[in-house]
Amino acid sequence: MRIALRKISPRNDAPGFAEFLAQVVGIAHARQMNSAERVSWLEELQRNRSKALDAPSWLWNSVVDLVSAHGAAYLQCCRRYAIEENAA
Repeated sequence: MRIALRKISPRNDAPGFAEFLAQVVGIAHARQMNSAERVSWLEELQRNRSKALDAPSWLWNSVVDLVSAHGAAYLQCCRRYAIEENAA
């Protein structure tokens, strides 16, 4: 999936985009834990869930890194596809 940040409407698209990124990060993080750690982590997330839109700097930096990595992976995929198509 290609992420086009310039086309995201803050009011309409940002919540869905944030949910998508949260799922990507959450799934990756959960894979690194055993079952008991996942349960504890989920309880901690639920306990400290904020209703405000202000994100801590560590979270914002992580999102920027994730979007950057996603963009790089997408471009590498496009490059491989182009090379394979050219070879065929």
